[in-house]
Amino acid sequence: MSRNQNIKKVAVRYALFVVFLMVAVHCSLFTAEGATTITAEQLEYFSKENKYVATGNVKIEKDDTVLTADRIVFHQINSYAEAEGNVTYEDTEAKISTEKAEINIDAKTGRLYNAVIFFKKGNYWINGDNISRLKDDHYYASSATFTTCDADASASPDWCFKGNDVDIVVGQKLTAKDATFRVKGMPVLYSPYLWAPALTQRQTGFLFPVIGNSNAKGFQFSPSFFWAIDESKDATFYLDYYSKRGIGTGIEYRYIDDNGKGNWYAYHIRDRELKTSFFEIKGFSEYSTSHLKGYFDVNLINREEFYREYSTRQEMRIQRFLQSTGEVSVPMDNSRLYLLGQYWIDLRDEDDRIPQRLPELGYVINPFKIGPLVFNMHSSITNFVREKGTDGQRLDINPTISYSFGEKISLYQSLSLRETAYNLKDSDSLGSSPHRETFEYRAHALARFVRKYDSFTHAIEPSFEYTFIPATSRVPMFDSAELFDRTSQVQLSLLNRVTSKNLIASIRLTQPYDFDADDSKLMPARLEAFIDGPFTMRFDTSYNFNKGRLETLNSEIGIKVSDKTNVRIGERYNKEERLMLYKAALDTELTRNWALSADAWYDAKGGGLRDSSVKATYTSQCWALRMIFSKRPGDDIISPEYSFMFLVELKGIGLFKVV
Repeated sequence: MSRNQNIKKVAVRYALFVVFLMVAVHCSLFTAEGATTITAEQLEYFSKENKYVATGNVKIEKDDTVLTADRIVFHQINSYAEAEGNVTYEDTEAKISTEKAEINIDAKTGRLYNAVIFFKKGNYWINGDNISRLKDDHYYASSATFTTCDADASASPDWCFKGNDVDIVVGQKLTAKDATFRVKGMPVLYSPYLWAPALTQRQTGFLFPVIGNSNAKGFQFSPSFFWAIDESKDATFYLDYYSKRGIGTGIEYRYIDDNGKGNWYAYHIRDRELKTSFFEIKGFSEYSTSHLKGYFDVNLINREEFYREYSTRQEMRIQRFLQSTGEVSVPMDNSRLYLLGQYWIDLRDEDDRIPQRLPELGYVINPFKIGPLVFNMHSSITNFVREKGTDGQRLDINPTISYSFGEKISLYQSLSLRETAYNLKDSDSLGSSPHRETFEYRAHALARFVRKYDSFTHAIEPSFEYTFIPATSRVPMFDSAELFDRTSQVQLSLLNRVTSKNLIASIRLTQPYDFDADDSKLMPARLEAFIDGPFTMRFDTSYNFNKGRLETLNSEIGIKVSDKTNVRIGERYNKEERLMLYKAALDTELTRNWALSADAWYDAKGGGLRDSSVKATYTSQCWALRMIFSKRPGDDIISPEYSFMFLVELKGIGLFKVV
């Protein structure tokens, strides 16, 4: 072979090698929308059809979209790709694995065969044989499964929903017909229609019902329906069926806008066992503009025993009063005019002796300086109404002038004048028009001594306070304004505080002395302590030196036993009310999946074990199980109630409750 022939062969091989490298590495197609890059082991171009046929580790990239497969036919004119063999598709919203796909890369639409779709937000998984991607956020499948559980392709997920005519709008909803709920592939529940949120927070639809049984109320079935009215308003409708008691209905409405927000709830049940009807209305609204402000807080029930019968919260069952308040005010430069209505319900006794403010018109002047002095005033005209006892109208004017000076040792003094006049009904002893003129003088001195050390700061603050009100004429008792009566009292206090990077600790001792008391001028001393550091503690107590006994004691200590375990213990003691309660609570993480919490109240004055509960929680990647045992004590009216609650949470779906 001649030398020229060898050179030609080498040149041809080099040229073919360069062409192979260019084809194997990539091919870029520039369009008006941007560049589409194709990478493959072999690439053919058919100019007549304006299409590319790529085989072997094919990858097509455009903007945020990546498509890979063993073989892809790509039509350049409409960015349409036919992919088969180990097909994967990924964009900002989803990642898809499928055997075969027909996809418009620009429109992000097409058809998927035997596909698994993973939505990155929310960890949602869709598996179906024939899935259509109608839009970049809209999918439809004749048959598919839906779950939030991660699972191997060969294993069934911990749970899933399987149904027909599955319609998914990302960020809105998932619907299906003839749906079954499956655990490890085994069907356990059936529904002719399923709705579930899909990567959204608010969507109209039925919520999971509460199903249960109670020794006091019998079998319970409580479905509810959520209505997303618009972006700023929604409502929930409730239905409670109790086999022993009757049917309860309720509605809750929530809204928020530029000028305010509100949340209102109404509930009614006809109790067959007690042969009475209960209703509850509660809620609040806030309204604010530059010219008008309003606030309404309503808490109404028709019978005092409603909470004892139907509330599971201890603080609701033991509360003494319900208060409803409505106020509209007009802000001014340095003052405001307001109209107030206030209504009280006594949950222990008949409420016909409680005075109701219906209404009160008031005018308030905010503090402002007059030379070295500060002036403010509160004035009001109030109409008091009650079923029994004295009622009528009251005019109250209370201006105050104050003066303060000093830095290391500061002194504050104030003088308040008070004029109160009445127009009364049914008051034989006081007459129809009693009035009262008086004043109040207050002086308060405070010294602060601070010393900083390398690792902490120590502060001591002694203070002295004196209050004097002269004797005044007798007036009816409507509210705290009538407590403005003869007083001559001094109070000494000492605060000791230590602060550091990891610790805040303070202790305050207060001793009041009443010069006007007939016998026990030395009033009960108060001790308050607070610690926030390696453990937390709140403590307050009062001690009566004249009687040599504790009057009250309240304490709570929280201890972090380990990174996974916290213990809280507390005590409430009141000598006058014969109250001695102990509380204990525990929160601990037993294992990576199991957690336990428990709390109990114990009445040492004969009531024994009161409210108590134990909650065990199992948490998995896509579901959680909570088991709660609780005891509600009885009283002279109701019997003790024991309950066991089973809650299954499917992450991404919501709660399914079995009580």
